[in-house]
Amino acid sequence: MKILIPGGSGQVGTILARSFQAEGHEVVVLSRSPGAAPWRMVPWDARSLGAWASEVDGRDLCAAWKRTRRPKAA
Repeated sequence: MKILIPGGSGQVGTILARSFQAEGHEVVVLSRSPGAAPWRMVPWDARSLGAWASEVDGRDLCAAWKRTRRPKAA
Protein backbone atom coordinates (compact mmCIF):
# COMPACT_ATOMS: atom_id res chain seq x y z
CA MET A 1 0.00 0.00 0.00
CA LYS A 2 1.00 3.63 -0.49
CA ILE A 3 0.58 5.40 2.84
CA LEU A 4 0.69 9.13 3.62
CA ILE A 5 1.16 10.37 7.20
CA PRO A 6 0.60 14.14 7.56
CA GLY A 7 2.41 15.63 10.54
CA GLY A 8 4.05 12.30 11.11
CA SER A 9 7.50 13.26 12.36
CA GLY A 10 6.55 13.07 16.04
CA GLN A 11 6.34 10.05 18.30
CA VAL A 12 3.05 8.59 17.05
CA GLY A 13 3.81 9.24 13.38
CA THR A 14 7.25 7.69 13.67
CA ILE A 15 5.82 4.57 15.29
CA LEU A 16 3.22 4.27 12.52
CA ALA A 17 5.73 4.93 9.74
CA ARG A 18 8.18 2.38 11.15
CA SER A 19 5.46 -0.26 11.44
CA PHE A 20 4.01 0.34 7.97
CA GLN A 21 7.44 0.31 6.36
CA ALA A 22 8.41 -2.91 8.17
CA GLU A 23 5.32 -4.50 6.60
CA GLY A 24 6.60 -3.50 3.16
CA HIS A 25 4.39 -0.47 2.51
CA GLU A 26 5.55 2.71 0.76
CA VAL A 27 5.48 5.47 3.39
CA VAL A 28 5.60 9.23 2.89
CA VAL A 29 5.56 11.56 5.90
CA LEU A 30 4.58 15.22 5.59
CA SER A 31 6.44 17.31 8.14
CA ARG A 32 7.04 20.95 9.01
CA SER A 33 10.60 20.00 9.93
CA PRO A 34 11.61 16.96 7.85
CA GLY A 35 14.75 15.16 8.88
CA ALA A 36 16.56 11.98 7.98
CA ALA A 37 14.39 8.87 8.06
CA PRO A 38 14.27 5.52 6.29
CA TRP A 39 11.03 6.65 4.57
CA ARG A 40 10.40 9.72 2.43
CA MET A 41 9.96 12.97 4.33
CA VAL A 42 8.27 15.84 2.45
CA PRO A 43 8.14 19.42 3.77
CA TRP A 44 4.75 21.07 4.33
CA ASP A 45 3.37 23.90 6.42
CA ALA A 46 -0.07 22.38 7.16
CA ARG A 47 -1.70 25.59 5.91
CA SER A 48 -1.13 26.15 2.21
CA LEU A 49 -0.93 24.07 -0.94
CA GLY A 50 2.54 23.34 -2.13
CA ALA A 51 4.60 20.64 -3.80
CA TRP A 52 3.45 18.25 -1.05
CA ALA A 53 -0.10 18.23 -2.50
CA SER A 54 0.99 15.88 -5.29
CA GLU A 55 1.86 13.30 -2.62
CA VAL A 56 -1.85 12.82 -1.87
CA ASP A 57 -2.67 11.49 -5.35
CA GLY A 58 -2.57 7.73 -5.62
CA ARG A 59 -2.29 7.05 -1.89
CA ASP A 60 -4.21 4.07 -0.55
CA LEU A 61 -4.29 5.39 3.01
CA CYS A 62 -3.90 8.74 4.71
CA ALA A 63 -3.19 8.12 8.40
CA ALA A 64 -4.23 11.34 10.13
CA TRP A 65 -5.33 12.18 13.64
CA LYS A 66 -6.10 15.25 15.65
CA ARG A 67 -4.53 16.02 18.96
CA THR A 68 -7.10 16.87 21.57
CA ARG A 69 -6.58 18.54 24.88
CA ARG A 70 -8.09 17.44 28.13
CA PRO A 71 -10.53 19.87 29.67
CA LYS A 72 -9.08 21.85 32.52
CA ALA A 73 -10.20 20.75 35.97
CA ALA A 74 -12.78 23.04 37.53
